[in-house]
Amino acid sequence: MSKYLSLVFLYNRAGSKKILLIASIIPLCFIAIFLVRIGNPADASSYMLMERAFGGVWGVLVIVAVYLLGYSAVVNAINGKKALKASHSTTGYTIRRMSISPISSYFVMFGYYIAIILIFWGLAVASLYFIGKAGLTLTGAEGIQTKIALGLLRTKVGAALIPMAHPIVIVFDIVVVLAMAGECARTCYLGWHNGSPSAGILLIAVMMFVAWSFDLSTGFTLLVILITVFYAIFSVGDVISREKRPKGDPFRVNKYSGIIDMDSMDFDDDVFLAVNSAADAYEAWSPETSVLNQYGRIESKSQKGRFGIWNRRRRFMPIGSNIEKANFFFGLCVCVGIGEHLLFFAKYVMQMRIISRSIKGVTIDPGAVMPYFWDMENHTFYGYIAAILLVIFVQAYWNYAYYNKETKSVYVMRRLPDRKEYSRTIWVAPLMEALIIVLIMVGNILVDLGVYTFFTPDIALHSDYLSHLLPF
Repeated sequence: MSKYLSLVFLYNRAGSKKILLIASIIPLCFIAIFLVRIGNPADASSYMLMERAFGGVWGVLVIVAVYLLGYSAVVNAINGKKALKASHSTTGYTIRRMSISPISSYFVMFGYYIAIILIFWGLAVASLYFIGKAGLTLTGAEGIQTKIALGLLRTKVGAALIPMAHPIVIVFDIVVVLAMAGECARTCYLGWHNGSPSAGILLIAVMMFVAWSFDLSTGFTLLVILITVFYAIFSVGDVISREKRPKGDPFRVNKYSGIIDMDSMDFDDDVFLAVNSAADAYEAWSPETSVLNQYGRIESKSQKGRFGIWNRRRRFMPIGSNIEKANFFFGLCVCVGIGEHLLFFAKYVMQMRIISRSIKGVTIDPGAVMPYFWDMENHTFYGYIAAILLVIFVQAYWNYAYYNKETKSVYVMRRLPDRKEYSRTIWVAPLMEALIIVLIMVGNILVDLGVYTFFTPDIALHSDYLSHLLPF
């Protein structure tokens, strides 16, 4: 038997009970919604029965909640019991000792989750169909098949699960399936190596609820798709980058938030002694022998000429903290800011289509002009604002929790010769990250301005557009 097929059977053995449980919950949830909103079908009329039963966001909320809880339950089942801290799970223990690389296991799990998602998807559609058929039959309706089809397509959950005439929703559904499968596989990958689970499944579930529940314009739907694609690519890149990092962790700080090679638990006890001696670690009078210099916390002469703010950010991170986790979170926040700002290009492209159809020789139809630049920039900074707030407060909380909860070194930090070192290593790095995001935002605005100025036909610009290039 193929080793990859054996791996699939191993996954299925660990999560089959949870899969069957979720498969039974999906139709039960739809039946409950139908009975709550319709009551006894025999006493109801057949007029717009499906729309009255599953209209609004109720059906969408159920399917998104089932997906979120169901996939999380299957992930936990495959990871095993969380109480087993040493090996984290029997499944992870087995996978680490198979002649298959972790990255191969990740991609096999990726395909496995695609199959599970499609099974749940088909089960949801079948449940809606049979519930509608049973309800319409009890009401004595004629032309049941037509009424079921039209009723499903008029509801939000039906239009989401069966996007017959919505190409943009079809694209979103494909992206969501791939992104959620990848994020579930990534969570399993982290669990096998004693890492903490990813919260990306929640982000994708939020994107699903927003895109399926609200009547978004084409531009906003494209924005949701781009955010989901960016995160999916970032998630896969995180797995690949973790495979390239050196195995083992000299500080043992990544036990629950990073990756540890469970097959090689060889650590240097001298490092623990050096790290616990925080006064020596931050010793400023002997940088050549300090732990800061030994682990790259002090800039060398060759590094000082590089991107200064990025190198200095590493200096102000708590020594021994999970830099990979901080980098991943910072990169995710940058992607959120850039992705939301792409709304400007969506607006610009749609307006240019109108303008291109309105230009006739050297004339243009009245009203078909490009809006002022800052009118186009409206609602494009929410992502950057959210990213700035997240990197400041979330990263600062992680730094605070590292001292007060993980290493319990807050007392030592407060007794250092430099009393401000504790507060600096909590707040300075997040503020630097926020400054970098602000610089990226300014660069993004300049790119938008260049596109607006040089790619818009002069005949389509307001005569006083130059006086409106500044926001004040």
